[in-house]
Amino acid sequence: MRDNENGTRPRLRGAQTLKEAIKDDIAGFALLGIDAVFALVLLASGFNFLALPALVLALADALVMFVRTLKGKDVGVFLYAAFFTVYASIFLYFLIWGADDLGSRLWWNLVLCFFPVLSVALIPVVKKFSAERIAKFLVPVLIVITFATSIVYAMFMSLRARPTVERLWEGHDAYLDSVVSAKKKGSPNVLVILMDDMAYADISAYSYKYAEQPSTIDTPNIDSIAQNGVMMDNFYAASPVCSPSRFSMLTGRYSSRGYLDNVVFPTVVDSDPWSPTHFFGPYQFLNNVDGILGDEVTFAEVLQAAGYDTYLIGKWNLGDYGEYLPTEQGFDYFYGSYYVNDMTPYNWVRDAGDGYPGGASHEEVRTHAENLDQSMSTKMFTEELLSSIKTSVSNGNAFCTVYATPWPHYPIYSNNNGNGQGDTSDDSYIDCIEEFDRELGRILDFLKETPDPDAYGKSSLYDNTIVIFTSDNGPGREGAAGALRGRKNTTFEGGMKVPLLVSYPAGGVGGNEELQSVLDVSYSDGTKKQLTTTRVQSSSMIFDLFTTILSLCGVTDETGEVMLPTDRVIDGVDLSALWRGELDPDAPMHDALYYQKKGKTQAVQLIGVELDGQKYDFKYFDRVQSENSEFFDQYYNNYLFNLDLDPIEGYNVSMKYPEIAKQLADALDAFRDDMRADRRGIR
Repeated sequence: MRDNENGTRPRLRGAQTLKEAIKDDIAGFALLGIDAVFALVLLASGFNFLALPALVLALADALVMFVRTLKGKDVGVFLYAAFFTVYASIFLYFLIWGADDLGSRLWWNLVLCFFPVLSVALIPVVKKFSAERIAKFLVPVLIVITFATSIVYAMFMSLRARPTVERLWEGHDAYLDSVVSAKKKGSPNVLVILMDDMAYADISAYSYKYAEQPSTIDTPNIDSIAQNGVMMDNFYAASPVCSPSRFSMLTGRYSSRGYLDNVVFPTVVDSDPWSPTHFFGPYQFLNNVDGILGDEVTFAEVLQAAGYDTYLIGKWNLGDYGEYLPTEQGFDYFYGSYYVNDMTPYNWVRDAGDGYPGGASHEEVRTHAENLDQSMSTKMFTEELLSSIKTSVSNGNAFCTVYATPWPHYPIYSNNNGNGQGDTSDDSYIDCIEEFDRELGRILDFLKETPDPDAYGKSSLYDNTIVIFTSDNGPGREGAAGALRGRKNTTFEGGMKVPLLVSYPAGGVGGNEELQSVLDVSYSDGTKKQLTTTRVQSSSMIFDLFTTILSLCGVTDETGEVMLPTDRVIDGVDLSALWRGELDPDAPMHDALYYQKKGKTQAVQLIGVELDGQKYDFKYFDRVQSENSEFFDQYYNNYLFNLDLDPIEGYNVSMKYPEIAKQLADALDAFRDDMRADRRGIR
């Protein structure tokens, strides 16, 4: 480089200009730096919850532009660059990480980006080619348009993104391939009846009044499942809210292993009716999880691989797109809603998996507007369930049906007066359950009146069907948990303990006469019924149904052991020997059960703790929020309960038995450490 005539080096005009620009607009340069760093973090991490804060940064940039314009100052090149950097990063993020198909996310985000980006791009054009008086008016208007269209983007942005968790597809596929030939002739059918928010004592057989007075709610058909079957006294949901508990039932695993820590809300973006719930998932689930991950193994997938027809009727609530859909989780056919009956939207769809004859894909059968009155739900679901079972029977196929009714979740509807849609005079909690019971009677009658094809007419379909009745968690607004402490959304017994009734005559369930007892049940009309049933006191959890169903359906190896995935932890155990009466009704099936809420393990039940020569089941909270609204801001510490002597958790005995409290606290800490070290439970 030549020297100037005076011997000095020439000044680098570009570098000098940049330095001066930075000096003149330190604030704009700082905003550009912040936005650029955030954009890199967004694109590199893939976390969808960062997309909304990125848009907030764009709004902040637009706000600074507006303030500068009002003060008569230039917007500045750095501020323009900051704004465009944010929008470019958001657009690229959804292009790279989005879970919707490429065409949808490309077009959708182009449309949403177009107007705010165009508005800002027009600002320098207006300032250059318009008169000063016009520019002073138009520039603020353009910035207001930028701000408004960015808000529109925020309202309608889809936060669906690919999960960033470690995937288990290889083990998932290999395991299902291994069970293809597991189904044997005469394998039982499966009917799982899953209630929504039904309390422990909401059916007559579990009535808090027992036989001393007539039950508040008459449920003779539900009760009949326990006749010569099994009735479990200490059966638990895996969570005090629905989605995590349903995950556990289907997979045999604690819900935290699938990052499913709370209720799944709609991810759809819809302006009529518009709902902000599509923002909820990213801020309550980690790693972009929006439902039950596709590489989880469900008992429906296993039985589907073994040759069963698989159906889900009613409520799903485990995701509404892609790998989260029921037809991607082992169900040949789904009829119902992806959502809870108080959500927006609450529409019903008919959905069939690949190869299902005559099936439809995401066909809407009832709109949100039509479901503003849900009076006919129970009847419609019953008809659909019967139709699907009849299809399997006529084809000579075994079926696995999950009937996940929306009841008695609020809002309550029923058709007990027979007046159909529009009549709300009888829509009470009691009537809702009693109507469900009557319609369930139709289903059970069909099974009892239909000969079992594999038995050549010697027994009924009911005899060769595993019928399981339970609930996903404790009571919400209404319902009776008996004397149990707490309700839905608490990990006290009232929020977690649920009824469990089982029937499978051909499989010997409840068949040990020496263990049977007679339960007197009184109904409100004065009639009485005696149930001969096996009362089981052993503690178990809803994830045990996964392993038990596979065992009873013959998904076993040469030694008779249940075939389970080997690449992941399965928390559930096989209860079939307990149900058949081959074990004592109080035989411990678990060393411990853990009570989880919103991804946190709040309590532990340690089973068979020795005390004064006896064995008891103890439950321990190291810290738990009060369930009493008077003390909602208070937390209880070091809470220990002897569940055998104090099942209602009325009296803390940690002071009396500090060694036992320490034993349970250590177990709780060890489980939390395991979850932190390997949350998914990968082997």
